[in-house]
Amino acid sequence: MTILVFTFVSVMAVYGQSAPAKQTEPSEGEKAFAYFSQATINWEKSSTAGMHAELILLKKSVEKGQTIVEYKIKVTGAHPMQKYELISWPITYASPVTVMDGLMIDTKGAVGCPAHSNDTCSRNFDGVELVMKYAPAPGEIYRNALVSKDKKSRIFFSIVPDPIVSKNAACSLEVIRLQPAFELVLVNGRGFQPSEPITFHSKSYNEVHSAQAQADQKGQFWAPFTPFTEGKTSGTAEVSARGSKCAPSVTFNWGAGQ
Repeated sequence: MTILVFTFVSVMAVYGQSAPAKQTEPSEGEKAFAYFSQATINWEKSSTAGMHAELILLKKSVEKGQTIVEYKIKVTGAHPMQKYELISWPITYASPVTVMDGLMIDTKGAVGCPAHSNDTCSRNFDGVELVMKYAPAPGEIYRNALVSKDKKSRIFFSIVPDPIVSKNAACSLEVIRLQPAFELVLVNGRGFQPSEPITFHSKSYNEVHSAQAQADQKGQFWAPFTPFTEGKTSGTAEVSARGSKCAPSVTFNWGAGQ
């Protein structure tokens, strides 16, 4: 898996800012951005080998003008009849949190809470299957994990219910929101030729950057990016990626209220 690194001398340049004349120690904010990006890229790779979770759409509705989506979880490869914690990492939080405990996976891979359980899952799901309910903003990622009580079974999964994505030929380019106002996004390119060089381009107001990246063996790459520019609190950004057989681009609005 390839992480795009802009060819500037500072971590600032990775996130779309102008590079200073000399290399400097990354700020705490830059370190946080790097952590959020890398942790999200590696999220599902953190699962125990052979274990996988899929979110299956149950219902999509509109409540008071807000789109609501509901999913159930289908797990494969995990040991049934163990107790699991549900971990969540909302984009409004600096780190993951435990949502509930006492969940169990049955022999068909369904996740639920045993009837009359003394664990916290019984508060909302006593004796029933777990339902994940989201009110997604465009591009917002939901990162979750099921971790067994003995920590030996770890199933990490994520979903973007309302993706910001554009396609060109066999390729796609997606913008994933990692912070509420798009202070940080991940750009994910897919469908490129294996290991081919890619020209990545970003523009937000007068901040324009180009860099060379390389797709991995699956034709995928990642690029952390922040669209914010000095003196601006909102705007529109465009990112594009050009390979040998495709050139997808995607535009999105950033700032509070987006």
